[in-house]
Amino acid sequence: MPSVIETVQIPVMPTPPAALMDTPVRPAPPASGTPAALLAHAARFGAYVKTLEAQNAAWRQWVSDGLKAEAAQ
Repeated sequence: MPSVIETVQIPVMPTPPAALMDTPVRPAPPASGTPAALLAHAARFGAYVKTLEAQNAAWRQWVSDGLKAEAAQ
């Protein structure tokens, strides 16, 4: 009995937006332990975390939009 080879279409992931591929740079630790240096570091680190949270939310939205588009097909 001859074997049958079936081909299947391989799903292709769409390219994510370039903004999602950007890696935020983690701020360096403070040079000293003075209150001013620690406060400045906390502000920089807070901005870094805010960027990470926004990027994470954008990734989730991108995936959600893709799943909705896929379900609509």
